[in-house]
Amino acid sequence: MMLIAGGDSFIHGSELADQKGGTPSSSTIPALLAKSIGAEYLCTAWPGNANNAIVRQVMNACELNKNQDLFVVVMWTFSHRYEFRFNYNTQRRNTPWYSMNLWDIVDDPATLKQEFVNFDPAVFDAHVKNKVVIDNVGITDFVKMFYKHVGNNEYYETYSTLKEILFLQQYLALNKIPYIFVPADTYLNENDVYLRHEHDDSIRALYTQINWDNWYAFPPGAGKHETEHERGFYQWAIENKYKVGTTHPLEDAHRDATALMQEKFNELVKKPVQ
Repeated sequence: MMLIAGGDSFIHGSELADQKGGTPSSSTIPALLAKSIGAEYLCTAWPGNANNAIVRQVMNACELNKNQDLFVVVMWTFSHRYEFRFNYNTQRRNTPWYSMNLWDIVDDPATLKQEFVNFDPAVFDAHVKNKVVIDNVGITDFVKMFYKHVGNNEYYETYSTLKEILFLQQYLALNKIPYIFVPADTYLNENDVYLRHEHDDSIRALYTQINWDNWYAFPPGAGKHETEHERGFYQWAIENKYKVGTTHPLEDAHRDATALMQEKFNELVKKPVQ
């Protein structure tokens, strides 16, 4: 069996000790789940990925390996990110594709330091260099215009994210590929999304078709100021005070998260796709 993983930097393994250059870590949740069943591991995740980038990369990997027995693990990322295919070389790894986010419209990179749990000059410098590149090639102007008119809107974020989730779910079901979906961010939780838009026909049409039985969300917190309902991986790790790099939970969080997910994962590996 081959386990194909999709996600962003959490799944690529940014800041984990064995993540070097473009090589993903073998200490992340899906890598550990693959090891638990003796499966070959293929990681498609990349730092900064938007949810539509995750879908594209996972589908491509499944198509290239359709002759194998596959299982897919996807950790959905923050909903304010969007991937586009530009008409020119973006000078980024996935050119002409580029996943943009709100950090790209920050004019003074120094303000990003407030987003870091722990400051690392090397990580900060990487963000500064990325900003210089996207400024020079013209992406920044597009990103600012997009967020001004469309992207920085909770409704559009919600609709776009649910559409991508349903799209990949239907692809996997059509091809009888078992899977498990996990949120990186609590925003995907029912209490944070659907209940705010439950009377909207377009949101409801998407949300009610998603098979939430194939999801694992992390248990709610019990402490003061902790999330009172099921959480994303990031909130669960932060609120449980796991070690964090600049913005990424480290090995202990991945190990314990894997243990929590193991039973649900085992069930879905063996369960026929509906």
